[in-house]
Amino acid sequence: MRVLTHIIISSILICLLFNVTWGLSLDEVVKEALRHNPEILAAKNKWKAAKAKVPQVRWWGDPQFGISYEEIPSGSYSLEEARMRMYSISQMIPFPGKLTLQGGIATKDAQTSKENYEEKKNEIVSKVKSAYYFLFFVHKAIEINRENKDLVQKFEKIAETKYAVGEVSQHDVLQAQVELSLIIDDLITLERDELPTAEARLNALLDRLPHSPLGVPEEFEIPKLEYTNEEIEKLAIEKRPALMAMKHGVEKSKKALTLAKMQYLPNFMVKLTQEEMRMPIGTEIDRGIMFSINIPLWFWRQGFGIREKRAQRSAMQFSYRAMKNMVLFQVQNALAKFNASERRVNLFKTSIIPQAEQALKAATIAYETGKIDFLTLINSERMLINVRLKYYGVLAKHGGNLANLERVVGISLSE
Repeated sequence: MRVLTHIIISSILICLLFNVTWGLSLDEVVKEALRHNPEILAAKNKWKAAKAKVPQVRWWGDPQFGISYEEIPSGSYSLEEARMRMYSISQMIPFPGKLTLQGGIATKDAQTSKENYEEKKNEIVSKVKSAYYFLFFVHKAIEINRENKDLVQKFEKIAETKYAVGEVSQHDVLQAQVELSLIIDDLITLERDELPTAEARLNALLDRLPHSPLGVPEEFEIPKLEYTNEEIEKLAIEKRPALMAMKHGVEKSKKALTLAKMQYLPNFMVKLTQEEMRMPIGTEIDRGIMFSINIPLWFWRQGFGIREKRAQRSAMQFSYRAMKNMVLFQVQNALAKFNASERRVNLFKTSIIPQAEQALKAATIAYETGKIDFLTLINSERMLINVRLKYYGVLAKHGGNLANLERVVGISLSE
């Protein structure tokens, strides 16, 4: 154990001393969020609490035990002197079917809590993926700016060389230095502002301290969808946990209405008694059993209860329809955003980035040979860095769009 601890500590020190970074896997981040995110754990325990309630409502209520003393002599407060002592035990028994319905209602509550738990998991996973992709973009922006810094330093040396032989004015050297300072300013902003904020956002979802080390997100590819729009809509109707929770609510309201109608039916009471009377010749013991029922005489009260449950059932049915329409809208909206970002990613990869790289190469050669001025070269460099930054921004947004689409559908579409 000590050896393993020393190895771990040594590895961390090496990483800190030599600025070594480690990869951050999206799968591992998602798994950690599912294990530790407080919102997920809260929803899970609400589900556990709802499950534990089911057996409670399926059992009879507690029996009642009683003891009474009668014919205590006047002026005495001693129970031992009472001539008559009576013991009783009674049990209320609901009409057959009532407890089953109560258990069914509690079961639907538990199923609703389970779907709410699944919905919360999907919501947090979507947030985790979006935070991961944004952190990836920030790291890429830092990497691009560092590469661009090296490139501008190269341009500065070329300008200094050409200035030394009188081919260009000092303006080119000064412009390269200004451009280099602007890049350094961008790097400071990214490393000191954007990166800590992105890490804190992801750490919060993982239930970590804001400044906990995370590493560098790994490269990723957003897969193409293998489903048609109609198939995705069908999956959302069948799999979206929020919609399933609403459906359980509809079924619960139906059971509650049936239970309200059963309030016209009586409950039963069974009571066992034993009387002990002290007689001159000894103690006389009598035993008895009593059956009773309650009479639902005030039937209009039950009638109002039925009206209440019927209205609640209708409300849940309309709420389910509204939720279904909302889910279908969310699916179409998420699909539109996903398809749009997919087209942009492909456009940057196949057209815009290669053209910008080719333009910069041509501008570099042309400047070295004196065919263009330094401003044209810098504009080509700026165009490439902006294009690359936009590409990774679009790629991160595309990943977030897929995560949002999976959330509104209710299942992973990329596996």
